[in-house]
Amino acid sequence: MKQHTSFLVLSDTHDRWPYSVSDPAPHADVFLHCGDLTQVGGLPSFKRAIENIKSVDAELKLVIAGNHDLELDEKWVRENAEGKEELEESRRCVDLFKGLKAYGIYYLEEGTHRFTLVSGKSFTIYVSPFTPEFNGYAFAYGAEDRFNNGCEPIPVQADIVMTHGPPLILEDPSYRLDVKKQGMHCGCEKLARAIERVKPRLHCFGHIHEGRGAARVTWGSENAMPRIEALGSRSSLRVRDLDATCDQETLLVNAAMNEGLGKGWLVEMDLDC
Repeated sequence: MKQHTSFLVLSDTHDRWPYSVSDPAPHADVFLHCGDLTQVGGLPSFKRAIENIKSVDAELKLVIAGNHDLELDEKWVRENAEGKEELEESRRCVDLFKGLKAYGIYYLEEGTHRFTLVSGKSFTIYVSPFTPEFNGYAFAYGAEDRFNNGCEPIPVQADIVMTHGPPLILEDPSYRLDVKKQGMHCGCEKLARAIERVKPRLHCFGHIHEGRGAARVTWGSENAMPRIEALGSRSSLRVRDLDATCDQETLLVNAAMNEGLGKGWLVEMDLDC
């Protein structure tokens, strides 16, 4: 039996928050934050971000880091720290996020996770904070194909994929979710191959602020080019329920705040119970 489930998706808040006491976040079953909670990390900034996340009316709140959340990348800190104090602050930041399960907040590291809500509805989500290397920021990767051939490749069982960065889909010129102001595509081709291989129902991300928006990808047959339908800036979306005879679809959502503007995307999906 399938039951309706709502997901509130947000990314790249960068020490800002789009909601307030007078204008709270809408209720959702699950809140997804796709990374870059802060501008340059720092324990005080992480604490403020956590208080904001606590204010969301959702049973389950899943959070990943982004390239600006410096202290959450222990490898980056080890390579860039100038002393033991910075290493210790990194540990405090990571421990802070890992100690929030009592509030329904789960800080997720790269890999596959399974969650079951109180209603019995369940879903499998793959997450990754990693993006192609950029200006020495955190969670960077190079030539390796971590999403298809790495230690934790995206599994075909994933209902949802949450990454910090967007995929690069060049087959359709209408795809703009990874395009910066200069008109340059900045997504990851390896991630795009994984999304086409897995065909999750939802792939949410941020990172490229100017690419904020949503699109629906219809994958079609094995040799057919994907068809992409841009969904504009609407704030409420629904993952379609398809018959087995229909082509597979993935809803793509770039939920990045752009220059401090933009609220979360409310996505509705039916999950197995």
